[in-house]
Amino acid sequence: MSRARRRRVLVLGAGGHARAVADVARAAGWTVAGFTDLAPDPANPDVLGRDDDVPRLVRRHRIDGVLVGIGNTALARRAELYHAFRTLMAPPLTHPRAVVARTATLGAGTVLFPAVVVGAGVTVGANAVFYSGAIVEHDSRIGAHVYLSPGVVLSGGVTVEDGAFVGAGAVAIPGVRIGASAIVAAGAVVINDVAGGVTVVGVPARPHGVAISR
Repeated sequence: MSRARRRRVLVLGAGGHARAVADVARAAGWTVAGFTDLAPDPANPDVLGRDDDVPRLVRRHRIDGVLVGIGNTALARRAELYHAFRTLMAPPLTHPRAVVARTATLGAGTVLFPAVVVGAGVTVGANAVFYSGAIVEHDSRIGAHVYLSPGVVLSGGVTVEDGAFVGAGAVAIPGVRIGASAIVAAGAVVINDVAGGVTVVGVPARPHGVAISR
């Protein structure tokens, strides 16, 4: 009896984050058919075409799903690519060394890296990225296109709205809300809600450029 064909994924992007996403896909049992880029390099055979070529590439290369491989330097572009090709998105991909509670739910195109922990009752929207060692505890609500950097810790009941970015090693105490497209700097400790579109830094986290009164 022949073995079942491994599912094939196309990664949208060709930089470092795209290669990291490809590694997770392989670990999760997918074959990486190749990558796309805004301006493909003819010398790189792994780049199959431009981002705009995705529908044609999916048909030509028998692709079963696509993943956004644009990293944290172009967060808006991540969302654009998802919306452009959302009907082609792969299901959520989880590295074998990530731990996901059975009662958690993950949106399409979401990628969980090694040593991620997702607790009971957590919901995650589409196209999110949880980098290595990120911990999201019980009953948290994570929106679409959210990017959690390595070592982030979100305690129970935290809400992170669509498109927010949380930097490496940042911590949020239970119950706080991080608004849409907000940025939490690396190492920040969030003890109060963060408004949408605001950048917060420091311990405790505060809007960028606002001093702590002493």
